[in-house]
Amino acid sequence: MNKLLAGIFIPLCLFAEQPELWQAAKISKPLNDTYTLSMESDFRSFNLGEQLKYYHGDIGISFPLIANFKLGLNIREVFELKDDTWKQEHRPHGTVSTKMQFGSLNVSARSRFEYRMKQDKDPVIRNRDMVSLKFGKGFTPLKLVPYIADEIFYDMEESELNRNRFYVGCEIKSILFMKTAIYFLQQKDLKNEAWEPTNVVGMKFSF
Repeated sequence: MNKLLAGIFIPLCLFAEQPELWQAAKISKPLNDTYTLSMESDFRSFNLGEQLKYYHGDIGISFPLIANFKLGLNIREVFELKDDTWKQEHRPHGTVSTKMQFGSLNVSARSRFEYRMKQDKDPVIRNRDMVSLKFGKGFTPLKLVPYIADEIFYDMEESELNRNRFYVGCEIKSILFMKTAIYFLQQKDLKNEAWEPTNVVGMKFSF
């Protein structure tokens, strides 16, 4: 399994010329048997942490919707560096998510609608759909769980798919007090009728 993970990550990181570094932390706290409060911070940097380019803070509540489906209602504040100027965005969003188990394969899916209130721009709505596949319950003493995921972004104003994110990574289950994930991500953005790639090395810690 170690050879498999090395075979995935080493070529991708070598291919990723000056990848970005994304680091996120999330805390979830049940309020009662129905509602769960969550808070998240996400930092993204150019050149493996050389310069901060993006930050968001997110807070929300999730609860069961129908059998095996959850609804999350969140507010996100985004700060992004564009043309050497920090731009702010208010981004309330709602997410419907579900999980399914097929033997050793775990499938999760979510659909999110965001109302994006950008600085100096008119508000727009964006849809984001993501599917993730996790394999097994943990390999090696570190209890590594490999996964792949794909997320598509649909701009409701332009009526077009304009972004795609493909993930390859693993979760580390041996750390009992938090869930840790490391991944390689390739993001492709539609600009001037061409898809421009951005390579990312990421980590996420959930408590």
